[in-house]
Amino acid sequence: MGIIRKRLLVIGHKGRTRVEALFDTGASHSMLREDIAPRLGVPEELPEPTRFHAAVGTFEARKGLFVDVVIGGKRLVTGVTIVPDLTEELILGDDFLQRWHIRLDPRRREVSLDRKALRVVAVGSRPGTRRLRPPSPGQVRR
Repeated sequence: MGIIRKRLLVIGHKGRTRVEALFDTGASHSMLREDIAPRLGVPEELPEPTRFHAAVGTFEARKGLFVDVVIGGKRLVTGVTIVPDLTEELILGDDFLQRWHIRLDPRRREVSLDRKALRVVAVGSRPGTRRLRPPSPGQVRR
């Protein structure tokens, strides 16, 4: 088996940059190295610090950022946790891989997208259904 690394374009609300991304099925969360975050946007404080356990020890992250990761010409949105001194520029973890139904082939070092996962689905509305109308004054209780 092999490790899959790809040079990818990452887009934030402030800018864009190319980074070396590690696809890591053993990482529960996607993470971005702290020095890269300012090129993409302004990291937000997390509601509470998140503690991670890794082979090199335990560390805590306090900030996050939403970005688009471009794979195969498609922009895939994800939240990344900002980590100081991360060994990789970007780690795409299981949260990202599962959300976008990404399949990895470590032997060939290939990443493939499930095109069905790229469809946007609106919840609560179906084509051909009646539109909801606001209640008439007689229907409203006071």
